[in-house]
Parts: sequence; C-alpha cells; structure tokens
Amino acid sequence: MDQKPDLTTAAELAPLARVIARTLHDTPIHLGDPNAVPDLVGALTVAVAVYIGRDVLPPGALDEARPPQTEWTVETQRANGRWGQWSAPYGDLGEALDDFARSAESAKRPFRVVRTTTITTIEKPPTQAGP
Repeated sequence: MDQKPDLTTAAELAPLARVIARTLHDTPIHLGDPNAVPDLVGALTVAVAVYIGRDVLPPGALDEARPPQTEWTVETQRANGRWGQWSAPYGDLGEALDDFARSAESAKRPFRVVRTTTITTIEKPPTQAGP
C-alpha cells in the first residue's frame, strides 16, 4: 500500500536535513577507507548536537553547557602493538598534521592523527543555593 509523504514532517525536518547535507559536504572522507567512518560519524554527531542545542531545545536549556571541544593528537604504535600518545593535543588540525609529517618522515614505526571531540552535557540542572 502506497503512503503519501507527510509534508508537515518533511518541512519540520528540512533544517536538520540541511545540517546533515552541509556536514557531509564539508567533511573530507576517502571512499572505501574504514577509518573515514568514525570521522564522518563524529562530524555528524557534533553538527546535529549543535543544531539541537540552537534550534530545538527551549531557550536557556544550554545556559550552563560548554561548546564541543575538538583536539587532535599524534599517536604512534608501540612495540606491544598498542597505540599511544606521541605529542600533546593540538587545538588545530594543521599543527597536528605538521607534527605528524615531521614524526613519520623517518620513523621506524607507524604514526596516526586522532581527533577527539568532547561534548559536555548537563544531566541535571544546578541546585539553588540555600539561604
């Protein structure tokens, strides 16, 4: 049985669809690269969280919240096979990529750049101070 699309719902979801489309357009990925999926999921998660915070939640709902924080870290694979931090976290991808290039240039072990996005959510509003 064919159902007609609910145009009201489609109109309500249009701003979210634009956020997703913009994020897909702006996030560089390499098709077929399994490492691209976490980058894309992370970018979409942050974009949708920001959209919800700005456009869906009631005014004041995020007064105490902190904006998402993103940092990049260069990691290297240790002799035991585990990955570990090679450098301090960078607040700028370009700086992390420069460090990665310098570190990996003559290295005898693999290096990678890891992006970490931290989203802080207040689960319970603050209490009021007593008299």
